[in-house]
Amino acid sequence: MITAVRLAHILMKECIGTGDIVIDATAGNGHDTLFFSECVGDTGTVIAIDIQEEAISSTRQVMERHQRNNARLIIGDHADMNKLLKEFEGRIAGISFNLGYLPGANDHTIITKTSSTIAALNACLNLLHEQGCISAIAYRGHDHGLDEAHAVEQWMGALPAHDWHVISMSAINQSTTSPILFFARRKTTQGSMT
Repeated sequence: MITAVRLAHILMKECIGTGDIVIDATAGNGHDTLFFSECVGDTGTVIAIDIQEEAISSTRQVMERHQRNNARLIIGDHADMNKLLKEFEGRIAGISFNLGYLPGANDHTIITKTSSTIAALNACLNLLHEQGCISAIAYRGHDHGLDEAHAVEQWMGALPAHDWHVISMSAINQSTTSPILFFARRKTTQGSMT
């Protein structure tokens, strides 16, 4: 079975390429940052943001281990992306969120919060270029995860249909706490998803 993360990568790869700028809005353990780093190549840039120093440290180690030097790592709240990344306004090809808590961490009290996630999604609208995309995986099994997933679904669903393609995917015969992937891409002048 294909995972939500793998599916998000497949979709993101359709709208990012060599030389692009991509934001990993939840750096976590650095695996998404590494994936995007390889997608954008040496001429591109990945900006990885996380509120936890531990996550940024893990991401740095992954990037060093794979000899990737095209990432800018920021300890900060993704809700503040508009302020942190003002110079990139309108230039970002894709923004990825892997919501919830830091994978492998013992402390599950440090989680993404619905209010900061929605603020970060709002920031995406200013940061993305005209064909940019947003991927958000919500994990419904932790405290407040279901509320956060619902809020992301409401936010994505409110994007104007004439400007955006929006999809959501989850395993319908599995637990109601399984991850759900939301993906939005600005429509091109041709109006297609590819």
